[in-house]
Amino acid sequence: MLSKFFQFVKKNQNDIILVIGIILISLISFGAGRLTVIQTEKEGINFEEINLEGSINPLENSLPKEMLPVPEELQKEVQNQQIIGNKNSKIYHYPWCSGAQRMKEENKVYFKSKKEAEFAGYRPAANCPGL
Repeated sequence: MLSKFFQFVKKNQNDIILVIGIILISLISFGAGRLTVIQTEKEGINFEEINLEGSINPLENSLPKEMLPVPEELQKEVQNQQIIGNKNSKIYHYPWCSGAQRMKEENKVYFKSKKEAEFAGYRPAANCPGL
């Protein structure tokens, strides 16, 4: 019985080495990924922290501009701005949001406030922070 096993191993040696190599590479990759998570937890990095004086956060360059959080100081100012709704999708945006900027002029509906837009049956855009 043992001799049959060794014959099988000798016959399929390349395949066995390939499978063992793939398993080892997978384990090493998984371990390296876990180490980076553990390292950031130890250092206490908080990517959602907002610094109003400088850049917003380390993710600033990797996120689209409309997905970045709006500081509280600007949220009060934003509420006084006009709202642009799309008459086809019934979604409203701030004028500086990408959705409002890409909207065709003939599809734009202007509102004075979010309440006015919602009363008209419009809903806020998911990609405009602060709505």
